[in-house]
Amino acid sequence: RTQDVKVAACTQLFAMGRSNVRVVVRARPTASHAGENFTFNEGTDSIDMRLPKDTSAGIVNNQQENWHFKVDKVLSNASQEQVFDNCAMDVVRSVVEGYNGTIMAYGQTGAGKTHTMTGGHVGFADRGI
Repeated sequence: RTQDVKVAACTQLFAMGRSNVRVVVRARPTASHAGENFTFNEGTDSIDMRLPKDTSAGIVNNQQENWHFKVDKVLSNASQEQVFDNCAMDVVRSVVEGYNGTIMAYGQTGAGKTHTMTGGHVGFADRGI
């Protein structure tokens, strides 16, 4: 029974990985993190951004202050293994089955794209995805 459930779950994952584009945000903790501007909600897989109004714009200022983004997965302070399990495993399985797959890292300079893709140099656990 457990074997059948695992096979069914894997079959479902394969089907999902073949045709869906997923957006996963990996936020790494830094000393200069703008905590007052960004809130990463792992439980709801969403990001809230706050940018206070520019007071130099005058009294009548319709500038938007708050944004809410819903993504497929938010990873905050995640290990390379967690990133692999959430982002790459389905793509790798689909590629092994003969389908094309792409994992793209996008972000600001110094945000950790290269570390995410190629990993650290300390040991196997820090390998890239």
